[in-house]
Amino acid sequence: MIRRRSQLLVAGACWLGALATAVAQSNARKRRIAYLNPSTAVTVQHLTAVFRSGLRDLGWIEGDNLVLDMRFAENDPARVALLTAELLALKPDVFVSGTDREARAAAAASRSIPIVFATGVDPVGLGLVESLARPGRNVTGFSVLLNELNPKRLSLLKEAFPRLEKVGVLFRDGEPSNRPALDALEVSARQAGVTLLPTGVRGGDDLEAAFERIARGGTTALLHVAHSVFFQHRQRLADLAIRHRMAVIGNSTEQADAGALLSYGADLRENVKRLAPLVDRILKGADPATIPVEQANVYELVINLRTARTLGVELPRTLLLQATRVIE
Repeated sequence: MIRRRSQLLVAGACWLGALATAVAQSNARKRRIAYLNPSTAVTVQHLTAVFRSGLRDLGWIEGDNLVLDMRFAENDPARVALLTAELLALKPDVFVSGTDREARAAAAASRSIPIVFATGVDPVGLGLVESLARPGRNVTGFSVLLNELNPKRLSLLKEAFPRLEKVGVLFRDGEPSNRPALDALEVSARQAGVTLLPTGVRGGDDLEAAFERIARGGTTALLHVAHSVFFQHRQRLADLAIRHRMAVIGNSTEQADAGALLSYGADLRENVKRLAPLVDRILKGADPATIPVEQANVYELVINLRTARTLGVELPRTLLLQATRVIE
């Protein structure tokens, strides 16, 4: 009888212990991540899927110990401001932005909520961080060379087409980064003996008219100043280029995948793979002010030979040998 009573007491203690653990887990505060991307959900779904997968691998499970609030601004600056305010009102533990441009509104509104940008074009120039090595504020993230590599992209076009004399340059109207990017391109163009035909657009609906203007200018090649509008509409941009018999070089591997003849830049998926571990560090108490902004150190030249065949162009072997990846 005494033995059975002891067994019952042990079983009861185990049950109470399990119940206490379950109650503690259910009462544990879920962590909240706010995520704002300048593009559309469909355009960047391959990137958000990588981010979600990375969080799961680190033990952050949506609906269990994590709430992930995602918003997409559809390349509308007015929506960026509204969505930033909406997300900050939820009091997230970390605010994640697609680029450093979207991080500006969050940084202006909060000095306490940690902010992480997935793709930084000029975080120091935008005033988000004091330096890449030591941000010094509540903001950190990842930096990639986009506009800085436009002269290199121009030289790749010239290598592909040695007799090239004119190159169209698309840019998003109203962006402060346009002027320095175009100035740097002008210097490279003069050295290469190339004339630039800059053309501004407000959004995807302007692309067709922009291509027609550039084509009338007598060029058969095109590049663009970095902006999410060209990433969002990369398929349309590639289709219009083929229709106008124009060689395009993009600044992300996704653009060559969409049909651009060439791309030279960082693989954004690699950036996003590193995003979840950084957010995990901050959720566990790391201070973004002391976390250096990581710079992409791998840049890929991708050549789309399918597009080359469609355009009826034969690329030099010297260029093909430089390719990181060739799309057959």
